[in-house]
Amino acid sequence: MKKFCLLFCMLFLTAASFGQNLCQVAEQWPLQQLETELQRGMKVFKKQKPAVYYLSYTYTEQEEKSLAVAESGVLRQSDQNRAYLGVMARAGSPRLDNTRELKSGGSSYYMPTVGVPFFPNKDGKAFRTFVWRLTQDAVDGAQKGFTRAQADSLTSSDRSDPSDDFVFPPKEQYCREEAFPPFDLEKIKALLLKASSLAQGEKFILDSNFSFSTRMGYRYFVDSVGSRIKTPFVYARMGYMVTGQTADGSRLTRSEYYDVLNEKELPNEEKFLADVKRSIAELNTLYTAPEAEPMTAPAILKNRAMAVFVHEVLGHRVEGHRQKDDAFGKTFTEKVGKPVVSPILSIVDDPTLAYFDGIPLRGFYEYDDEGVKSRPVTIIENGVLKNFLMSSSPIEGFPLSNGHGRAALGSRPVSRMGNTRVIASETVPYQKLEQMLLDEIKRQGKPYGFIIEDLSGGFTQTSTYAPQAFKLEPTMVYRIYPDGRKEAVRGADMVGTPLVSFNKVLAAADDYAVFNGSCGAESGWVPVSGIAPSVLLEALEIEKTEKSGDKPPLLPPPYDAKKGGSK
Repeated sequence: MKKFCLLFCMLFLTAASFGQNLCQVAEQWPLQQLETELQRGMKVFKKQKPAVYYLSYTYTEQEEKSLAVAESGVLRQSDQNRAYLGVMARAGSPRLDNTRELKSGGSSYYMPTVGVPFFPNKDGKAFRTFVWRLTQDAVDGAQKGFTRAQADSLTSSDRSDPSDDFVFPPKEQYCREEAFPPFDLEKIKALLLKASSLAQGEKFILDSNFSFSTRMGYRYFVDSVGSRIKTPFVYARMGYMVTGQTADGSRLTRSEYYDVLNEKELPNEEKFLADVKRSIAELNTLYTAPEAEPMTAPAILKNRAMAVFVHEVLGHRVEGHRQKDDAFGKTFTEKVGKPVVSPILSIVDDPTLAYFDGIPLRGFYEYDDEGVKSRPVTIIENGVLKNFLMSSSPIEGFPLSNGHGRAALGSRPVSRMGNTRVIASETVPYQKLEQMLLDEIKRQGKPYGFIIEDLSGGFTQTSTYAPQAFKLEPTMVYRIYPDGRKEAVRGADMVGTPLVSFNKVLAAADDYAVFNGSCGAESGWVPVSGIAPSVLLEALEIEKTEKSGDKPPLLPPPYDAKKGGSK
């Protein structure tokens, strides 16, 4: 068995990889305007009843470009600049404020947000007028929300965790600028059009789309603690999806996405077209594959599938703010210092990583959406739970934020994942892991096991009214027989419970890989990444997937002239 050093045996790049192009906070016009209006407002708001004791502004300027191709034609192309302003107001006191999760229900995660014009002439009064209007809406909403929270606290049963609703973040002063990379949209369009033609005329393909998008700009943050922050962001993604459906209603999907920070990191034409051809071939294989049967058997979760698995099954259960919600299942709330997963695994969430093994990570950020500096957090060490991901909503035993308060535009931040890394203390080459799977199949006397190549996500139950279970949707599954023969199957879902499933990990490979995606929760969709090796599970339960009730098309595609279509 190959030993793996927990934290130091890989090369990682951080924000320093871009070069620290630091700028002066005092010279930033948006920060000046936001600070002026914040100070003017707090003089009044803090004297109100109920008082507004904390206020923050988030102003975002971004350039958005998108391109979508289907059937060898351009479906959509856009290029626009946008600016958004969000206001977070807290009324009451840190002990009890308007953000409290109500036992009677009806809590809101909305944060007042509005589109703002660009002001190239730096018209401060015009800009601050938008700030003033939205601030009034935010203050009104916060004061009404506090009244509801106060009534709920008086009429509802005691909370199991009596922690405060808020802890003030530290004061931060930071400014960084970046030269945003250009992308040759015409060159990318030509490649997408060429790739799209590969999906035409295949009877097993119902739909296909090929896309490219970028979003880059600056985020400005000001709050009543005194933080003043300007940070750049760059998100660029190229990818595709091909889908199909069998006669009995099984939905089939193959896709690939490439997240980059500059054009040089995009796949070249040869690789991109080869990947598209591979995905089309896999879709054809699934189209003719047998349907999976309900079964419990040993299995390998391939690296990217394992990253998604950890994100879906563990991630939301270790987000700090949830632990004090009495409607939350609290799978891990009382297990700090106790084993919760296989002892060969450690899990760290580290949003300071911009790259892993040369691959850009979508979950990278320098400061979270509450103005707290990002940092790595060891959630699990050698199987033992050590920490939760914390925003500025404290819980018992964890009184401070660790830089994981995140939100999409229009939502208030809560604790969320960033770059979630699974680290194995012992690893073997992947081929050895497959041999171990065959040995385990024979030991258990099973007719076959499974290899889960890809997961598209799924859902996990976290509320007390429901079982603490998950159901995930693999998009590429193989049965592997004791003699090593592999067979693709369709219509398989993974099901289980977290405490059982994570303790079924027997071994891990040395083939770490990256999953880049977006995660949706009450604070909206945020970019995330997962890094994991392939793992061997002692047992995995497979169920049948829900099928569509729609018929496949009655006519063949128009490209197939021999079967009633036309060229």
